[in-house]
Amino acid sequence: MSDAKKEHALMKWPLLLLLAVLPLQWFVVVRGIRLHLLALFVFLVFTLATHSSRAFQPVLRVAWAFVVANFALNVVWLGANGYHGLGLRPPVEQLVYLAVSVAVGAAVYRALRSGGAVAGLRWAALVASVSLVGALTVSMALNGVNAAAVFGQTIAAADPEILQKELYRAAFTGFGFEEDVVSGNLRHEVFGALLLAMTVSAACVGVRPFRSVVAHRLYLGSMVLATALILLSLSRSVMIAFAVWPLLALLRAVLAMRLTPRLVGGIAVGAVATAVLAFTGVLSVLWVRFTQDTSSYQARDGLYQLAFDNIRANAVMGGVDTVSASSHNFVLDSWLRAGVFGAVAAAVVLVLLVGLFVSLAIRLHREPVWVLPAAIMLVLPLVRLMTAGGGQVPPVSWVGLGVAAGLLAYRRALLDDDSARPDADVAQARRRYAASSSNAGLSTQVAGSTSGHSTSPRLASRSDADGSGSSSSSK
Repeated sequence: MSDAKKEHALMKWPLLLLLAVLPLQWFVVVRGIRLHLLALFVFLVFTLATHSSRAFQPVLRVAWAFVVANFALNVVWLGANGYHGLGLRPPVEQLVYLAVSVAVGAAVYRALRSGGAVAGLRWAALVASVSLVGALTVSMALNGVNAAAVFGQTIAAADPEILQKELYRAAFTGFGFEEDVVSGNLRHEVFGALLLAMTVSAACVGVRPFRSVVAHRLYLGSMVLATALILLSLSRSVMIAFAVWPLLALLRAVLAMRLTPRLVGGIAVGAVATAVLAFTGVLSVLWVRFTQDTSSYQARDGLYQLAFDNIRANAVMGGVDTVSASSHNFVLDSWLRAGVFGAVAAAVVLVLLVGLFVSLAIRLHREPVWVLPAAIMLVLPLVRLMTAGGGQVPPVSWVGLGVAAGLLAYRRALLDDDSARPDADVAQARRRYAASSSNAGLSTQVAGSTSGHSTSPRLASRSDADGSGSSSSSK
């Protein structure tokens, strides 16, 4: 095997394996360590062993403020827990997840620069869907769960709680979690990992489109399967994050004042899917889930009141154990744990994420199509930071943030390569590219966050030659 192919394999397989294992969060392998956490640790060690320090620089260049803010937050939390005699493991774990996020970003960036690796990652949604369906099938079979009967009861009663308790909670039991401990809420992270895999596939297909009709149809089939699984998860946070995807695509079209055949086809497919959901009764269950299943909303009011009472008593130094007194809010829980300094650091983290998402959303029409999945990868962490118990960034969100950083680092590298050329050369390249794009029916606007330059033919030809793809080939 050549050195180039070895490098492709080193980048492709670890990422695919990580995305395949990430949804399998109900399996405990040893001493309370769950399978997906072991996979994250192994991935981190492998990446550190196979990448030089220079490999992390492109990701740190675009994510340094976020990394610094999170590092400061967890150092403050570590100090507060030491001062109050609380456990040091939670803040240490978050620091490890931060390192995992940077490692994922570096691996994604290198994969995007390498044709073989990015081509393999186009199958992330298929790999994750098959992995999840297989694991759930085995788990339900071993626990005697009749999925068809449970779905029938759920639809007949239009009660989403039946599905949560009788299918997911029952399926997750017995693989390290006992029945009195396991929770159906675990599905939020399980199906969040599936959404992450979908965004990876979509981004990589945007960078390197399929040439085979059969492969493209198989990819679309995997995305349809993953979408169906997310809807059947009844996870509000994951479904909200997923719903932002078509909304951003529509916003992109409106800002560009251009209605693409792909968007029209997506609207038609959405209409057909809605009709199918209504006909099968699934739509009524989803409606109840969002409008009538409000027990968690009401409970959260009490959690907020308790959090504010605890903050008043521990405003400066914190010291509240949020395992049993969580507000389900990232900033408030950071305040409870680490005092006012922790709250400030957490607020900075949140503002950075919101600011990045908004800036991406308003300039998507000037970006390659594969930048849109990067914006989606920010949505799930934002939703989970406002809803997850314990007020911590979940592991799946850390991986998603790393993938987004890798995509944005790649986008910045393309812009830097292009903007380094003489102005006259860039202008001439624009004209040639516009003519060729017009003939191919492609869009010509791919301006970046800090530059108005379009990706040049030189970059397109170079990327096609090494198989990495580029913004010019993605639109």
